[in-house]
Formats: sequence, C-alpha cells, structure tokens
Amino acid sequence: MKPNTLLTVPDDVVFRDLAGEAVLLHLATGTYFGLDTVGTRIWHLLAEHQSTDLILPLLLQEFDVTEKQLRLDLDDLVTQLLAHRLLLAANDPA
Repeated sequence: MKPNTLLTVPDDVVFRDLAGEAVLLHLATGTYFGLDTVGTRIWHLLAEHQSTDLILPLLLQEFDVTEKQLRLDLDDLVTQLLAHRLLLAANDPA
C-alpha cells in the first residue's frame, strides 16, 4: 500500500461492536468478517483517521509490539479488508 493512502468505509458496510470484538457486514455481497479486540481497535482508528500511517504511532503506544511487526500485521489486515471491499482505498473505483 502506498504511504498516506486515504482509506474509507463504504456506505454499504455495517459494523457492530460485540463486547470488544466486532463483526463487519458488506450489505451488497453478504460478506461477514470478524475482528478480534486488536482488529476492532484498528477498525475504530481507521474509521477516524483514514490512514495506516496516522494510526501506526497510536497503536505502538497501546500495544507491546515492534514497529516492523505492527506494520506487517496492519498491512495484512488492511489488505484483507480491501479484498473483501469492507474498506476502500482512495484510488479504488466506487
């Protein structure tokens, strides 16, 4: 992913927080996606800040993990969300 890529949540994606964990539903495709507590925190931060580059320092303050590992995990989650159309990059077609 390019640095400073703007990430947005499509209008047809529904999010429900379930006691710290979450489920995402893409209404158009019926795709469900579950998030653990860390994934849920990442989702909240992405929805607010719309950039992995902006949330990386915040997550490093919250979790005991190396920056390299966090970047790998964050990029992996975002790649999965993009693949399922649960998140859109600014250059994606609507």
